[in-house]
Amino acid sequence: MRQPSERRLHIVAKFSLALAALMIGAACGGTPAPQAPRTRYASAEEVELQFRGKQFALGDDNEVAEVRAVEWPKDRFLRLPFWFGVNILVPGVMQPKEGDYYVISEAMLDKPLDAPGEWMIEAGSTLVKQETVFQTTATLYLGPGKILPTIVQYMGKRSFKTPEGKSVEIPVLREVSRPMKWTLGGGIPASYARFRRQ
Repeated sequence: MRQPSERRLHIVAKFSLALAALMIGAACGGTPAPQAPRTRYASAEEVELQFRGKQFALGDDNEVAEVRAVEWPKDRFLRLPFWFGVNILVPGVMQPKEGDYYVISEAMLDKPLDAPGEWMIEAGSTLVKQETVFQTTATLYLGPGKILPTIVQYMGKRSFKTPEGKSVEIPVLREVSRPMKWTLGGGIPASYARFRRQ
């Protein structure tokens, strides 16, 4: 019986190794891990049509803002993301995109800026609040305090100088809706900023 040549054994060995590597790769790859279904947020057209300059009611979901027109039944609503700020280091939190719509919740109105209707606010997650410019369009705030949840549009960043002369980029949010309709019974607590319609 003829013995296989050393060259032929070498080729067979290389082929066997390559085949084994492919099989291990396929076994390890398997099916990709299931991902959470992506939430469908309201389109720009839906937000503008239903909420521009109007009050809205906010649902009870703490992860996604369920917003509805005041006259809608409770089971009809549109979804928007909550505003968590920029440069958030929380896994799974998407960075905001310029032009997108959000709901700010539990933000603090701090001080008026030079331009009419502009305020510096503290806004973001419950853990981290960032200085943010808030441009009002339908609401005249009369002083500092908490802001009722409001639908806003992210307008990008604006450069400001710190007292030390350093430039910082601060996000800008423009008011879309009027403040949320208070639905918790009784009057709006005194900790909230007083306002009137412009």
